Amino acid sequence: MQFGLFLEWPNAGTRPWRVAFEEGVAQAQLAETLGFDFCLIAEHHFSDYSVAPAPLLEALAILNATRTLRVGTGVAVLPEWQPLRLAEEMAVVDQLSGGRLIAGVGRGFVPFEQERFAVDVAAGRAHFEEALDVLLRAWTAEDFTYDGRLVSVPRPTTVLPRPLQAPHPPLWLAGASAESIELVGRLGMTPITSVALGPERLAQQREAYAAARARHGRAHEPLHVVAQGHAFVGETDDEVRAILPEARWQRRAVPALLAERVARGVLEVDPLPDEPDDDTLLRSQLFGTPAQLIERLRALEDAGVTHVSMLTTFGGLEHERVMRSLQLMGDVVIPAFAPQAAR
Repeated sequence: MQFGLFLEWPNAGTRPWRVAFEEGVAQAQLAETLGFDFCLIAEHHFSDYSVAPAPLLEALAILNATRTLRVGTGVAVLPEWQPLRLAEEMAVVDQLSGGRLIAGVGRGFVPFEQERFAVDVAAGRAHFEEALDVLLRAWTAEDFTYDGRLVSVPRPTTVLPRPLQAPHPPLWLAGASAESIELVGRLGMTPITSVALGPERLAQQREAYAAARARHGRAHEPLHVVAQGHAFVGETDDEVRAILPEARWQRRAVPALLAERVARGVLEVDPLPDEPDDDTLLRSQLFGTPAQLIERLRALEDAGVTHVSMLTTFGGLEHERVMRSLQLMGDVVIPAFAPQAAR
């Protein structure tokens, strides 16, 4: 199993954004030292749900501050990008990082953001698939044209430079719809799914991805599955439960964003009618003592999860507590998942 961070800089409040970003860089540097494998950068716009509007710039800064950590978009929302421009910028980041970029893509889930880019939300799936097609052609074809319903490359075009990784950086896909499952099979992409589904549903989802791979003649290829969730490790149960206010903010934030409860860029987060109790909330994500987290990760591993992407930043959690949590992951949790021969 491989371990990674997921950074999105939520609920910045009155702190300077640069301070929050530099804390994220420090967390990524520590994660690399502790044996983490990758770091994903969110893309969100126009609210403090996540202040991560320039994922490639942010990824490049973290790549420049690290040596071995793979860093990627988690994810680039394709309907919001001009795909030729994205192909160029991802290729440049891959070159400058020595081939450490992960190209995570998705269609997005926030109408509030997409409408402000004049994206037709109802056509999001078609727009995403055409943009992905152009992205792949830009990295692999010369003097190509494209005549889609929503995306067009009317004149022969060759994108330079090419990515350093051939034929392109690893493609990770956020999504678990029937269409996304088929893309995982047809293109051999790595799916990003959610820890909150639980081991049983994740095992079923992995079977669906594997079946799609087989339908498209890719059964012989390794299938990696990324499960993403909020994570915090504390030395005691009391330390873990102390993060419940931040965890509840995160739980309430997505419904607030989808309801467009945003004023002057600030998300108006209110209690939900179906609030989970404390124990349910803690079990739904990767919260616990080292022993508890190891047990949950073992269950994910048994379900076929190969990569775990951990959101360690919360609405109000202090940088020092995040760093202590990462230290426990690196010192205690990650060694428990070393190859059998090294245990």
